[in-house]
Amino acid sequence: MSGEPNPSDPAVRRIGAEGHARDTTALPPDRRMAALITHLERLRRAQTAQMELGTADLRILWMFSDGRARTLKQIAHELELEQSTVNRQINAAIVEGLLQRTREEGHPALLISPTERGRQAFDDDVEKSLDALRLGLGAVKGDAVDFLDEFTLFVEAFDAGVRAAGELDQSEPSHKEPR
Repeated sequence: MSGEPNPSDPAVRRIGAEGHARDTTALPPDRRMAALITHLERLRRAQTAQMELGTADLRILWMFSDGRARTLKQIAHELELEQSTVNRQINAAIVEGLLQRTREEGHPALLISPTERGRQAFDDDVEKSLDALRLGLGAVKGDAVDFLDEFTLFVEAFDAGVRAAGELDQSEPSHKEPR
């Protein structure tokens, strides 16, 4: 039996359920990265559960961060979703007091915009998320910008690998900047 750790051994490859990364330094780089990404995904799910807003509400309210009201059709187009799906999400957000409908004089279409409560809930949730990201970036040895440049290269290469395997629609943009 070799002295190499067995990557299929849960004690070697698993990130601890207690929320701390186990020592994965003995793993091959690809398995170490997989373990770290798995842990990051768990953390993102936990962070999402701590948010006041759900994913759909966050996406919709993010779109309004440019200050422009939109019609239902415009929202569906920008989010690349069916109008019926967007209509259900918008109606639910209106009931929750996050969005409002208004009508401009001379325009037949109703405009959707965030309420003050919606803007505040969005700002609060974004700040929670950014606080955790700032803490993570602060722990990086060296320059955070250099880390992000290197991480961007990793994500772009990973994206190319996923696309080459046929797992992702080739027409989908590889990276969307937040609005």
